[in-house]
Amino acid sequence: MEAHLHESDDPVEIAQYTLKTACKFYGGDWCGLFVVDLELKLWSPYWWYNDSVEDKTTSLLHELESADFLYRWVRAFRANEPMIVLDAESVKKDYPDEYDLYQRLGINSVLAVPVRPRPSALIAVRNMTRYQSQTSMLRLLAYVLLVAYNEQKTLDRLQLAVAPENIKSSKDVYISLFGELKIYTANGVLKESVFNSPRISRLLTYLLISHKAALTPYEIEQTIWPGDSANFAKNLKNLIYRLRQLFMLISDEQLIQSSAVGYQFNPNLNIMTDCQRFDSYMQAAAKASSIMTKVELLKGAIDLYSGKVLASADGEHWLIQFATQYHLAYIGAVNELLKQLDSLRAYDLLNQYAMKSLTIAPENTRGYYWLIRSLKAQGMDELASNEYHLAKQHLTTDEYSELLTSLANNQE
Repeated sequence: MEAHLHESDDPVEIAQYTLKTACKFYGGDWCGLFVVDLELKLWSPYWWYNDSVEDKTTSLLHELESADFLYRWVRAFRANEPMIVLDAESVKKDYPDEYDLYQRLGINSVLAVPVRPRPSALIAVRNMTRYQSQTSMLRLLAYVLLVAYNEQKTLDRLQLAVAPENIKSSKDVYISLFGELKIYTANGVLKESVFNSPRISRLLTYLLISHKAALTPYEIEQTIWPGDSANFAKNLKNLIYRLRQLFMLISDEQLIQSSAVGYQFNPNLNIMTDCQRFDSYMQAAAKASSIMTKVELLKGAIDLYSGKVLASADGEHWLIQFATQYHLAYIGAVNELLKQLDSLRAYDLLNQYAMKSLTIAPENTRGYYWLIRSLKAQGMDELASNEYHLAKQHLTTDEYSELLTSLANNQE
């Protein structure tokens, strides 16, 4: 196996060969890697190998399998211990739900070990014919799978977006606009509070959202500071200078350059914003073919949003349309995520995201709806009552009436 893997750097090929090796070593008829989410109490097949001519994996296994009744498996997983079932019939009496799962999946015996620390996963061999209680080889192969899995996820993330932690070059710049403005480079981060100048934050934001290659001093003045024409060109140069001095703390490059037209971002820099990442997550979520993938993508978008674009300039005429667009998109993403989490009965996660979202968008009627519905489903009536009270404080009379009607009718 080692000799073969030296010939490949494809994580999928490495994973398939590793699973095949595990299957052959243990004399099993199927081996797979399952990604486990203990928070959602769900598990799902990610990679697998089947020595049968006909692969029935996708027909036997659901896209998402519940771990609610797999008490022994969850306990072993949390303790980082192997799970060994030598005879499926032996669990029929004490663990009937577990036995039913074995029957559906054609399991007579199974050996599984956790994969840690990331991802939370396990590798399992079905219907072993030898070395049935020996876990050392499977643990070794689990490590190979772990490396392959993380490599594949790295490739996937690079295709989706650039994150601050993925900045590798002095040319890479990541700018966060949600909430407080922040600028990240390979050498550090500049926060809006460090600028000590609201005008610098507004200038940077306007240059980013204008979608123009360069802006003249006149365009900047008329858009952000109309009527402030006295010595504006000089004052603008002073702002650019101060910004350059600050940016030098985290980069050897210039962030803003002057041109024949006016001012522009340095074209030699690779600039990415959280707004662009948000868009990427939302576009991918709209095309997601599975609930789990959609949930993860929506969480990615929502986790980026810490408040309105440049919150310190909230309500200023030049920013309203752009900021409102993303605020409404955030509310839409939250509501879709909460709906999906409710369908999965992942109430703890639903409560977490709903409560956080309502601190950012307290006007979101559906946020209260999903949160109250979740709390009631868990028998937390007192907490649900508190949310009714908060909703009444933040919603209009008509919105609150609509909320009560939806909850009474259990409308999704």
